[in-house]
Amino acid sequence: MDLGLVGLPNAGKTALFNLITGAAAEVAPYPFTTREPLRGVADVPDPRLDAIADVQDIPRRVPAQVQVVDIAGLQPGAGRGEGLGGQALGRLREMDAVVHVVRDFRNAEVPHPASRVDPLADAEAVDLELVLADREQAARRAERVERAARSGDAAARAESGPLAALVAELDAGRPARLAPEAAREAAAGLGLLTAKPTLVLVNTDDPGPPPDAVAAYAEEQGALAIALPVGVELELAGLSPEEAGELAVELGLGEARGAAALVAAGYGLLDLVTFFTGSGPPEARAWPVPRGTTADRAAGRVHSDMERGFIRAEVVPWDALVEVGSFARARERALVRMEGRDYVVQEGDVLQIRFAV
Repeated sequence: MDLGLVGLPNAGKTALFNLITGAAAEVAPYPFTTREPLRGVADVPDPRLDAIADVQDIPRRVPAQVQVVDIAGLQPGAGRGEGLGGQALGRLREMDAVVHVVRDFRNAEVPHPASRVDPLADAEAVDLELVLADREQAARRAERVERAARSGDAAARAESGPLAALVAELDAGRPARLAPEAAREAAAGLGLLTAKPTLVLVNTDDPGPPPDAVAAYAEEQGALAIALPVGVELELAGLSPEEAGELAVELGLGEARGAAALVAAGYGLLDLVTFFTGSGPPEARAWPVPRGTTADRAAGRVHSDMERGFIRAEVVPWDALVEVGSFARARERALVRMEGRDYVVQEGDVLQIRFAV
């Protein structure tokens, strides 16, 4: 899962980057501490993976990973490529999803670029820049396609209508993900930022849900919203697990918190499920895939040869495997199912792929 962080200066994007990745990128109370895009990777903890490995004495565990890219804060004009953030927006076009960080924390030592704290206004301001950036890219593509269509290119004529609808949607200030289906497909092909699944993350002082106005706005924009006290979580991340757990309880942070809460929200946003491989040594591994992925496509995530030569998948739920202690015992107890290429992989499946190439 690849996440791109956007937001105004001093919204807390880099603090969030550090929280997710465990990095130590500079965080300072002035704009543009982040000048060059930051890129980091973090493991996705999953106790099911350890349980699968522990019960079978598998030494190597390979968790899923999340990649995060943080760019400089966006300023007015970023949608036209102005400023450090505007120049770096293109780095986010290959991301799976966009995390839009908006500020709702009060700290006089960290000035807001507009000298006020208004998370809804910040969300609207950044979304406008993203729409403008997408509009410029879509319009350039539409001009090229229109010229090709006039010369008789049939493919260009077919693309022209959806692109025109897409540009009209962006001209109206609406994100590409709300456009008609054909226009959304054109937007996805261009990697438009407002076509991507989007999570509005409200950076707060205290635990709790996002402000009602921000939650309602996110829903109108086809996005999701969560709140996270990033500064508090970053402080807790520097403590021992025992101390952090006790303090989290005192602060009322709940069970789904910190980087794990963001990762869970990202999985939900992208509608991912996790399957596992690990029917014995040398390794057990977690594989996130879109919900609805078939067994042969899941095999292709492991190795292209497995998809090409797919024969069948032997499938057992992870908890059933852990309960009996091994894949062999699961077979003996008729817990393993033989599934063909069209089987839709379910959350928590452990797969053993049979293939021949």
